[in-house]
This record gives sequence, structure tokens and C-alpha cells, in this order.
Amino acid sequence: MRSRLMLGCAAIAGVMAFAPSALAQVEAAAPQAQPQETYQLQDIVVTAQKRAQNVQDTPLSVTAVSGEALVSQGITNVQELSRVDPALQIGMATGTVTTFIRGIGNPVTTSGNEASVPVYIDDVYFVRASAPFFDLVSVDRVEVLKGPQGTLFGRNASGGVISIYTKDPSQNAEMEARMGYANYETMDLKFYGNMPITDRLAANFAFSWHNQDQGWGRNKKLVDQLDTSKGYQPGGDDYWKGHSVSLRGKILWEPTDTTAIKLIGYYQNSWSQIGIYSRPFPGTVGGSPDPAHNGAGAIPNAPVPSQVLPALDFYDVSLAEEQYDQSEGWGVSARIDQELGNFADFVSISAYRKNKELYHSSGNYSDYDWLVYDLNIVDKQFSQEFQLKSKAASKINWILGAYYLNADGGFNPTIIGGPGQNANGIDYIQILGQQKVKSYAGFGQVTVPLGEMTNITGGLRYTVDKVAGHGSTDVHFFPGVFGPDPFVLRAQQFDENNDFGGPLGISIVDGDNPNASRTFKKWTYKGTVDHKFTDDIMAYATYSRGYKAGTFNTLPLDQKALQPEVVDTYEVGLKTELFDRRVRLNIAGFWNDLSNPQILAQRNGLVFLKNAGSARTKGIEFDATAVVAQGLTLRLGGTYLDAKYRDFGDVDGDGGLDCASYVYSPTAPGNLDQININCSGHRMPYASKWKFSGGFTYNTEINGFGEVNLDMNGNWSSNFNWDADNLIKERARFILDGAIGVTPESWDNVQLRFWMKNITNRKYNINYYAQASGSAFSSAPGAPRTYGGELVFKF
Repeated sequence: MRSRLMLGCAAIAGVMAFAPSALAQVEAAAPQAQPQETYQLQDIVVTAQKRAQNVQDTPLSVTAVSGEALVSQGITNVQELSRVDPALQIGMATGTVTTFIRGIGNPVTTSGNEASVPVYIDDVYFVRASAPFFDLVSVDRVEVLKGPQGTLFGRNASGGVISIYTKDPSQNAEMEARMGYANYETMDLKFYGNMPITDRLAANFAFSWHNQDQGWGRNKKLVDQLDTSKGYQPGGDDYWKGHSVSLRGKILWEPTDTTAIKLIGYYQNSWSQIGIYSRPFPGTVGGSPDPAHNGAGAIPNAPVPSQVLPALDFYDVSLAEEQYDQSEGWGVSARIDQELGNFADFVSISAYRKNKELYHSSGNYSDYDWLVYDLNIVDKQFSQEFQLKSKAASKINWILGAYYLNADGGFNPTIIGGPGQNANGIDYIQILGQQKVKSYAGFGQVTVPLGEMTNITGGLRYTVDKVAGHGSTDVHFFPGVFGPDPFVLRAQQFDENNDFGGPLGISIVDGDNPNASRTFKKWTYKGTVDHKFTDDIMAYATYSRGYKAGTFNTLPLDQKALQPEVVDTYEVGLKTELFDRRVRLNIAGFWNDLSNPQILAQRNGLVFLKNAGSARTKGIEFDATAVVAQGLTLRLGGTYLDAKYRDFGDVDGDGGLDCASYVYSPTAPGNLDQININCSGHRMPYASKWKFSGGFTYNTEINGFGEVNLDMNGNWSSNFNWDADNLIKERARFILDGAIGVTPESWDNVQLRFWMKNITNRKYNINYYAQASGSAFSSAPGAPRTYGGELVFKF
């Protein structure tokens, strides 16, 4: 660890030391009689504060990556953004992106749960961050805002925001087509076209198709299900495959010089095994099914007692049921920008989105046909936002806004069937769990100059969240169990009139249930002071409070809502551009106090949310960019993070401990038993103590040959804990990616591009989930080394 840390520090020092010396050498070598060649860093324009602004003038920690840089670095989806911003930790589980910034976030993919670090596309908030929506095609830029957000726009965010902006239509005709082929029989087709229709009307269209037809591993079958010591049969079907298609179109109409209307529509359809917990975490073991751990019946081909399953190769699985996530969704949005003379600008953003998703899962991650889960996911939302903001040239910058969200999320229904249920006379169990969220908010922020070089900013937001839940559990018995006909037992019901079942779950008790809905009201705020020492050096200090509403568990929905998560953030930062704008260096230090953080737990084999008591994260981060020669740009960034739970013992005050952990069962080999421990003082999950990313981009013209573009990017992170119990750790890893593009001199509208990701073929995991069953400590792998070529046409 110490040698790696010293190496990281040496790399940082090397870049910062090399940049000015290289600049000096280049300048010294230039002939005095010739004009000096100039090369500088380009301005990065962001809208993090809802107005176009140089990122260096924005008094908050924000990482901005252009669409061109994403393409050059081979970043094709949101999950890969963590490779260019060390403050980010992004994974994927059961079709959903899981996002963390500075240790704040939760990996819970249960429908209805909102992320602490949400994702926006074209100013529209996505309640459920389904991965297929975030295919990074036709992207103009990505902005990563760190720390609580809410006094400027949209939904409250306690940890930060990832904002994706796709290209707007313009008056410049443009077309780009990409055709690619890679290992694992992977094909990609991408198209982008922009067309001016009249001098006030333009439209664009983007299309992306991806198909990976060969898996990274195999689905292995046991030689003898009654004797697992005999191992697995050779061969097996391909596993870890997927395919997707996405479309996005925009129309921009400017009927007058002061009015702009933008309409957006999008669609996606996908099927994927990638990112689904499917095999034991490397170095651990699973077990054959044990009825006592899941409440299901015994099956003839499973040993009694259970047996430990044989070890698998890293990318292999052993499943009776192929697991997958299948998703189809669409959405529309409309944005109206209206100038109101010299007074202000008005913005309206309306959006509707609906997604249909099926998560098909095996009840035990093994070769035994025992239980089958079909989770039919509900995910739809409508949002409306209004903004009234000062003119760009105003001395005092201000914004007032209102936000409304109406969202429906959950499971309708979850079906649990299979031979294990049939053995108990049950055809299947049907679980319904949904929550409806109605959120109303008003917000405002103002920035007032104090002299020429100093500004003070204050922001305020008031939010009312109304959360209502309803759920039920029905057990469908075969004929003959309770008489000659099929029988349905309402085992549990939770709504405004009922909150529990009677004895044996046979009768439902009527009466008012105050726990079926909750209203949360919260003030959040922000204060910032920034000062420019010169035009190129700015310091800032900020305090902000973030908030994430309370939420119901929807699988099943049978308990009252969780408490809201509240984050108080303190941050100081320095933004600089040095050596005639050839070096950009930004540094920030932060401290976050969390109350009632919402975290992942497990109950009866199903994902569960709960509140911890309190937590704290603190650290320092930096990013540096240097142009050291014409066409050569170096990048380096790093984060130190200390993230711990302060209070995670007896959170609810009932005398028992509330942090779940797991031990192997003494009576059912390979199966886990859940225990509760005190996790106060434990490190928070998904929080590497050290992370560094760096790379370079080199563009040059070769006479008689053409233009060459070379890009390399590396990302190193120290180990981190997957769960609050700190039992299972992801080991430190280094991921290296590279690409080279060639544009022939005689074909300047054609580019040949060759790329490779995970060059060193590092084996790593992208998620983790512990269950009190034979599935035990489960996970899914990240991609192995992949490589391919791409043919690009631009007109």
C-alpha cells in the first residue's frame, strides 16, 4: 500500500513538475526569429449554475467532460465515467446504475428508491437510473456536480448530480456514422444526423445499436447434483451477454429572436445478463439450496444437508435459470426559453417517462432448479420545472424556480415460483409493492458582488414530499391443498386501511393505517463566498445542506417509510490556470455530516433499505490538466476519502443491533446465517480511500499520411468495502484503456479507430449482495480485456 501511495504521489509531482519545465524547454528551443507557437487550454463552459459559465469561474467542485473527449477516451456509458473522475464510484446491478460521490450514495436498485446521486439527461431528472437510458451517444458534455444540489434546479440531491447534455439541433448540417466490431462477437452501430429545416427550425436524430453475442464466461453444470465434490461438467453455454438499441430525436424551433422551443423524444430496448448478481464473490463459496434458509420446500435432486458448491472460474456461473434484465422504455420532454425583455429569462421544462422492466432471477445462484423470481418493475414519472433567472449581463445574478414531480415506482407484481414452492403445495407467491411520490418545491439562489473580485451567494429551497405506499402478498395454492379448487391466501396487506394480517395471515384487519403515507417537509440551503486573487486564480468556501426524501421498501411493502437522509457539507476550494493558461489545477477539501443515511440491507432473500444513525465523510481531491506541447495534453486527478459510520448500532432504540452481517451456517454448508452487529466506526461501502486517474491525448498531422489521434487513460483505486459490516472487500485495481485514430490525408471525412479497454485484463467486480441462503456472498464481474476497431464517417 505504501509503495503504491508513493508511486501515486510521485506521478502527481512528476506531472506538475514536468509541465512547466517542458513548457520552458519548448519555448527556449523555439527560434527567436520565428513567431512563437501558441497552445493553451480551451475554456470549458458549463451550466452547473443554470447559466453558461466558464468552469473555472464556478465556485463549486464540478468535473466537465466534452463529448469529443468522451469519444477520444472511449467512454461509452455512465458506468465508465468513474475512470475520468476519481470522486465517482459507479457500478451496475440488476439493470440499474449505482452512483456514489465522495462516499455518499446507496447501491439499492429496488424500484421506487431514489439515488443520493441522481442522473439527469437534458435537464430531466430520472427517478430510476436504468442503464440503457445512459448510452453516451450524441453527447455534447457531461457535468459531475459534487455536494448537495437543490437550490438551483430539479429534485433534491444529497450527494451530488451527474448531468448529461446531448447535442442540440443547429443550423449546420452534419452527419456521423460509426460501425464497430470487437471481441466477444460484439457489434456496434451509431448514427447522428443534424439538419436545418428553415432558418428558425432544425432537427437532429441519434441511433445506437449494440450486440454482444458471445459471453465472457460459461454457465457450468454439476456432474452430480447430489455430490457437489465431483465438480462441473466441461463446456457450458455462453454467459454475460447483452444487446440494446436506443433512439433520441430533437426539434429546435426559434419562432422569434427571444423564444426557443425544444422538443425531445427517446426510446430504448435492451436485454442483458451483465451486472446481475450470479455467482459467489471470488474467494467465497455458495451452497446448494437449504429449505430452512428460504422457507421453500425440499426438492429430490438437492442433497440434505446442503453441500458447498465447487469453485468457479472468475467469469463462470452455475445457474439452472438464466438470469437477465429486460427493459423497454420511452420518454418525451419540452423546454421553452423565453426572454422577458431586459428583466429576466423564463424557462419551462416538462417531461414524461415510462419504462417497463422485467428482472428474471434464480432463487439460488446454483445449478438447482429450485426457485424462480420474476420482478415486473414499475417505473414512470412526470415532472414540471419553472425557472425565472436574471439576464446573463446582470450585475446581480439570481434565479427563482418551482419543481413538481409525480412518480410511481415499485413491483407489480413480483412472482416467486419454482419446484421449491411447488413442494409446499404452492403454485406461486405474488408480491405487490408500489409507492407514489408527489413532490413540490420552491427554490432560489442569488449571487451578489462585493467589489470587483469577491462574490457572495445564498440559496434556499423548501420541499414537500408526499409518499404513499400500498402492497400485498398473495399465496396461490394448488387444488387439493385447501379443498378441490385453487386457493389464494392474502398473507399480508399494507395500504391506507390495512397494515397487517390476522392469525396465520388468513384474515385482514380493517382500520386506519397512519403508516401507509408520509409527508416530509424540509428546508435546505447553501451559502458560498468566492474571491478572485487574479483573473486565473479563484478560491471559494461553501456550506450546503442536502436532503433525500424518506421512502418505502417496495419488495415487499409491509413497513413504514424510512426517515429522510440529510447531508451537511462544508467545502473549500482553489481553482487556478497557470503558465499562460497551459496548466489548469483545481483542489478542493470537503467534510460531509450525514444523518439517517439510507443503506442496503437484506430480508428473507430480498433487497431491503434501512436507516443507519449517522456517518461522516471527509477528504481532499484535485484535478490537473496541462498542455505540454502542440497537440499533447496530460490529465491527472486524485481523491483521498475517509468515510465512516459514526452511529450504526441500535439505531431504532429497540435494544437490538441493526447492522446486518453474515456467517456460514453450522448446519447448512455453503449457506449464510444473518447476524446483527455494531457497525459504528466501520468504513462506508463503495468508498476507496485513495483513487487516481490520469492519461494523455496526443493529436498530430503527418505529411503525406494524415491526422493521428492517440489517447491513454489509467485509473487506480485502493480497496473498498462492499457493505457496512466491512466483511467483504474489493481489492485494489488498476484499469488501463487506450485508443488510436487515423484520418487519412486523402479521406478527411473518414477515420479508422482502434481501441482496447482493460488492457492488463484486470479481474474486478462491479457489485455485491449478501443473502442468508446458498446464494451467500454474490456478485457480478466487470468486463475483461476488450478490443476492437471502428470505422467512422463524418460529413
